[in-house]
Amino acid sequence: MSSDVVDFTYDADGKAVFHDSCVTDLDQPTFDAEWQRRAFGLAVALSEFRHYEWTDFQQALIGEIGAWEKAPADARGRWEYYEHWVSALHEVVAGHGLLEEGYVNPEDRDEHDDHQPPAPTVPSTPTPRPS
Repeated sequence: MSSDVVDFTYDADGKAVFHDSCVTDLDQPTFDAEWQRRAFGLAVALSEFRHYEWTDFQQALIGEIGAWEKAPADARGRWEYYEHWVSALHEVVAGHGLLEEGYVNPEDRDEHDDHQPPAPTVPSTPTPRPS
């Protein structure tokens, strides 16, 4: 396991302070709630740390949105982009066995290890949330 330690600076509210170049992107995503920002960051970070390929997440998100679009209008509830984001994240995390006993972090695998994550025991269909 990697022993690299990253030191963060925190503001008065306890949030990490980032370099200006990290927070001045005019095309940056916007969020209506803190949980949306966290879900976004978690999905990106897990991909960047090689727990799964970003395309796996993209395909799961496309599938979640497509399922919502195909559902009858009276059964699908209101449109909530980040609800689909969280459902896709759940699917990818479960599908790659990230929360399963025996999962091996990418940095702990040797280069010749063809480790396959254990088969997920978590259902791949997320629990519906109330509208």
